[in-house]
Amino acid sequence: MTLPTFVKDGQQPAPDTVFGYISAQSQGPEPMTQASALDSTRPFHARTESTLSDAQQQARDVGLTVTAQSRLGFTVCGPPAAYEQLTGGQIQSYEVLQRVQTGRERYVTHLDITGPQQPEDLGVGAAPGTDAIEAVVLEQPRTPHRLFPPAQPPNVAKHHLRVPGDVAMLLGATRAHQDGEVGAGVQVAMVDTGQYAHTYFAMHRYHVDPAVAVEPGTNPAEDPVGHGTGESANVFAVAPGCTLKPYRASNWRGLLTSTMAGFLRAKGDRPQVLTNSWGSDFLELLAQQPLPAAWRVWALEIRDAVEQGIVVVFSAGNGHFGVEPQVPGVISAGGVFANPGLELRASDYASGYASPWFPGVTVPTVSGLVGMQPRAQYLMLPIPPGCQLDIDESQFSDGQLPDPGDGTLPDDGWALFSGTSAAAPQIAGAAAVLLGANPRLTPGQVAQALSQTAIDITAGANHPRFSRQARPGPDEATGHGLIDVGAALDYVRTHFS
Repeated sequence: MTLPTFVKDGQQPAPDTVFGYISAQSQGPEPMTQASALDSTRPFHARTESTLSDAQQQARDVGLTVTAQSRLGFTVCGPPAAYEQLTGGQIQSYEVLQRVQTGRERYVTHLDITGPQQPEDLGVGAAPGTDAIEAVVLEQPRTPHRLFPPAQPPNVAKHHLRVPGDVAMLLGATRAHQDGEVGAGVQVAMVDTGQYAHTYFAMHRYHVDPAVAVEPGTNPAEDPVGHGTGESANVFAVAPGCTLKPYRASNWRGLLTSTMAGFLRAKGDRPQVLTNSWGSDFLELLAQQPLPAAWRVWALEIRDAVEQGIVVVFSAGNGHFGVEPQVPGVISAGGVFANPGLELRASDYASGYASPWFPGVTVPTVSGLVGMQPRAQYLMLPIPPGCQLDIDESQFSDGQLPDPGDGTLPDDGWALFSGTSAAAPQIAGAAAVLLGANPRLTPGQVAQALSQTAIDITAGANHPRFSRQARPGPDEATGHGLIDVGAALDYVRTHFS
């Protein structure tokens, strides 16, 4: 196989446990990996329930563990040898140049299934000799999109916003709360690094269901990075009456290794809202080519959640360019910054662009509150004491973008951070408020209400990777603008009563 310039042969051995996805034989004439249209998932549902069951049994027979399932397929994990027995190929590594934390670019190890009977598509394998399995797709690395403690946050010198009050006020949610709409009874699922029982959530009496850990052997009550815990506070700032269902998709170190399984598990539990503050990253060169097979499969699984009536929110990225926020029907979350004088401008930390794969799709759809370069230290959020974010954000950054720490201690359970990781749960909270007022709303109607009532942003530009200028009307810098929950609620009552 001739590798693109942003991909090179790998040198790393495969890990002891490999995570992946198996699509069952589809109802339609073409497999998920060759989907020519992604506007409906029905042709890619499993041919029959027995087909799906047979595919799962064939996976178990070689030593794979089924971790979650949908109408199209299921996620698995197991040793490399199990995948090799199933496919007749070999697990090999390759390196992809992509954007990671703190705005840096580096080569990240991915896995592929190679062999004479295997397809040319990276990360995709076939299972010759099986009659129920259509394709085997290996999980690709994802990156969080940002980036006994006291219940009250510390006072620091940097300009920042606090949850819940500042965020609720700037997003117009306070008016909705005063009107009695707080998202009561609405379940919001969140797939992330974990959920720690911070005293902040108990003090505010927020409803957090026990977390679900999708990677075998991980503790659902832990969040080694702190990303999921911190970002979940944004949901409650906008929808204090909703119920949060966290799904831990990270390994023991906090790396996002099971996002597909987490998404499928969450989708299978049928929440009203499903928010995701992470995603993939491609270089622009890849955008000039057809959507890779492995990502067609993933896009169809995301689209399937929308078709089931779930409001799906993905962060647009912090200089990232990924497929997740581009999937039709997804509400993609961009960024707007409010300075100390409450003047609004596009965040130069947030992604925004026209989709090259889905005609008519622009990322973002709407925007939440996001900080600015170099580190977007903007929202004071609760996190596990001594977690990775607690340490990293408190320290001086002497990397590509020098910046002092956030003024917090490395073990106090609070940190300043944001990114479109924060915007996604803010928008998910807005969706919960609207669904609390009218449970019959479709995902499209929620998106319409938020878009039609958003505050138009006409100043600033988004991340330098895209450099899209904000201008009157919808644009690639902030989408339709900063969400206004109170105005969106009025719109719902007027148009969808």
